[in-house]
Amino acid sequence: MVFESIKAGVDKFNEGVNKSKFGKFFGLEARGSTLTGEFRAGTATFLTMAYVLAVNPRIMAESGGICDASEFEDQGGIFSEGYEACLNDLQRQYVTATALGSLIGCLLMGFGANLPIALAPGMGMNAYFTYTVVGWRGTGSVAYQSALTAVLIEGFLFLVLSLSGARYAVAKLIPDPLRHAVAPGIGAFLAHLGLQSANGLGIVVSDIATAVTLGGCPVENRTPLVAYDDACKNEGICVVSDAYTCDVLGGKMTNATMWLGLLGMFIMGVMMVYPKSKNGSIIAGILFVTAISWFRDTAVSYFPDTEAGDARFDYFKQVVNIEPLDMLIANYSSDIKAAIMALVTFFFVDFLDTTGTFLAVVQPIPGVMKEDGDFEGSRIAFSIDAISTMIGSVFGLSPVTSFIESGAGVMAGGRTGLTAIAVGLYFGLSIFFAPVFASIPPWATGGALVVVGSMMFQNLAKVQWNKFDHGLTAFVTVLLMPLTYSIAYGIIGGVMVWVALQVTFWVLSLFGIKREGADEEEDAQVVAKALSETTDEEDSNVKKGNELTVARGDCEEGEFEEVEMDDRRTSLADMRMVSENNKSLRLGGGALVSFPVKYIHPHNVRDNAYPVRQSGQRLVGAGVLKQGMKSINGELVECVFVHHREIKDENGVPIEIWVKKAHVKIEKEGNPEMFYKK
Repeated sequence: MVFESIKAGVDKFNEGVNKSKFGKFFGLEARGSTLTGEFRAGTATFLTMAYVLAVNPRIMAESGGICDASEFEDQGGIFSEGYEACLNDLQRQYVTATALGSLIGCLLMGFGANLPIALAPGMGMNAYFTYTVVGWRGTGSVAYQSALTAVLIEGFLFLVLSLSGARYAVAKLIPDPLRHAVAPGIGAFLAHLGLQSANGLGIVVSDIATAVTLGGCPVENRTPLVAYDDACKNEGICVVSDAYTCDVLGGKMTNATMWLGLLGMFIMGVMMVYPKSKNGSIIAGILFVTAISWFRDTAVSYFPDTEAGDARFDYFKQVVNIEPLDMLIANYSSDIKAAIMALVTFFFVDFLDTTGTFLAVVQPIPGVMKEDGDFEGSRIAFSIDAISTMIGSVFGLSPVTSFIESGAGVMAGGRTGLTAIAVGLYFGLSIFFAPVFASIPPWATGGALVVVGSMMFQNLAKVQWNKFDHGLTAFVTVLLMPLTYSIAYGIIGGVMVWVALQVTFWVLSLFGIKREGADEEEDAQVVAKALSETTDEEDSNVKKGNELTVARGDCEEGEFEEVEMDDRRTSLADMRMVSENNKSLRLGGGALVSFPVKYIHPHNVRDNAYPVRQSGQRLVGAGVLKQGMKSINGELVECVFVHHREIKDENGVPIEIWVKKAHVKIEKEGNPEMFYKK
């Protein structure tokens, strides 16, 4: 009774908010949402991405920032205690900067674009900033200040591209396999970081013979590697690196913190499987490992009984503390010649990441997607993403970008910018708890990097592995990123492979040598063009707004008329269905599919371009098997049953697709030969 009264009160409150000017400004009623629902969705989004408050400061601090190793040259340079202390201060300030940059980005997106998309420093780009551009502890070829200037300029270029509306033209220039492989490549890079010691579990360590090998040994069993330069060889002055091997003293896979971190990753993996716990799985795993690591006098303590451990614990006990940003504010430089490649890479990755995130997250929101594949407020949304990157650079951050984890909030009911505002408020609160977030150990966040990296591999399902040029381009792109410790080298490698293959194919075609599948692609393009130019009255009626309707499952069965199936090539109907975006799906003896097509299993068809696919793909073995009356949403309509042997559910069972006959054109007198693939 009490709960019912509370629910009734909440519903009445939400109804009042929806009808107010505040509710109308955010379109709560129009998008079928409520104020409490938006903040619940914001909580879900924050829980899935709160790990950036622990991971980003640790990665960015590894760049060295403005810490000057020359001041500690007599004490060991970048390996001295003085330099380590400077890095600790830098990491603490990065907690505040990360929260502040995320707060501003989320508020801008919420109020400006009214979309439930949260922003924070992008995972992958922060690693590229630190380990490739600036280099670990500033050992790279680009100065820290120059790299931040490149981030600022990248944000400005992205803003110009967004305001001009030219982003789609740029997207079409990017080869499909490269587009689909960048995110998985970054995922592999993040997972590689998570398996190492500085930011992770310590499972992968250095090896003199094989570069990397299995590790997991305790601190006392680690043998540091040295730079064997002239000073080390002739004078015995050797610089000890942070890299180490377990081969000399042994003890592989015996480190207690490693096993604790693996347990945390296991918890994340289990919780990811269940919908109710999925949204909070990463933060739950991190909190579990962190809580155990905060106990002193244990084998897994982050506060060991040492001078460094005591210093960490003294800072942790403050709990609430607002860190200054004096080490981070506006560290720009006029010299960016060495950072040009970094600028291009930042722009490329930011562009792909933002475009993919926006299109994926806004798809389920009612009334936001347009017929041309764009979405409501897209120009403002892209511009805000660019502005957030520019503002983030002021606080010493790598590009601030839209997070795909925003999808968790949308799945939880987020429909408006209030979701993003709620996430921003959570980030705002975290500014006051820098001592807590700075005390999260690396073995707690290492598992999170592996899990996040694995989630980014989903894009590989879109690669056309049956075409070797697509497969090789994607494979090289993904492989090079973790192995070269560089996102840029992965992209460059992928581009080089793609361009080299396509140029070779073109040259060979001049001599009449065509690659496998070339004729089929030409046929598909011809058919797609013919379908788009049809003037048939029936097609015109369909194109005037009727949606493609597919019914499955618990529909009421009626009387069905079996279609004669004597000779496959002549009796399989060439069937065309026109979707709401005027793109055609043709099923027949080897069918052509043009996108977007809804309700077909995504692993069996490909989404080949942003925002929609223009050309076709052949599907073998499709046809109209039955026709009759079926109940769709309570209305009896004349339907046809379409079967395709390649369209199956997760158990491998062919999916039954019922389509409104009004949306279908059957062409038995057409040219089945053209569409049939032996």
